[in-house]
Amino acid sequence: MRKITYLGMAVLLLFCLTSAVSAAKFSIGAFGGMNIPIIQEDVGNGTVFGVKGRVMVMPFLGLEPNFVMSKYGDKDIDVLEQPMTRKGGDINSFGLDAVLGTFGGFSKVHFYGMAGVNTNSMKRDGIPDQTRLGVSIGTGVEFMAMDMLSIEVRARVHSISLEGGGGRDNVELTGGLNYYFGPK
Repeated sequence: MRKITYLGMAVLLLFCLTSAVSAAKFSIGAFGGMNIPIIQEDVGNGTVFGVKGRVMVMPFLGLEPNFVMSKYGDKDIDVLEQPMTRKGGDINSFGLDAVLGTFGGFSKVHFYGMAGVNTNSMKRDGIPDQTRLGVSIGTGVEFMAMDMLSIEVRARVHSISLEGGGGRDNVELTGGLNYYFGPK
């Protein structure tokens, strides 16, 4: 139910932003890839999937509400010289990114940077569930396959603060498709 609520909020936010900037170009997209933990040694690599919208408020600036589902992989560790497998976990994230780049002109390739804030719901066996704020920063490249369809590759660092200090830091490497609406 939470996933549907987050997705509905993202769609509502996208349409509100589109109404406010009626002549703006906007897109919807989906992506997937790898979730790679940076510092934590108790989880392995996992997967990441998500949906997003992008509203171009200026030729070089977009706002991107997004919903991301990440998984950590299991990890084999030694505890008192005994092998043990720690189960991974799940992170569901709802956020808003500012996307700054080369979206105008005649170029079929658009390079951009992004930064954003998000709220994260983390679940893992043996650890109480947490909902925490996070930040993300990254870069990407978008190839316009057609006027209204693009292929996108991006890398994003996603940092989440934890109760009592510390955090979860991940690199998300993804690829996806975007479909554009609005003026060309």
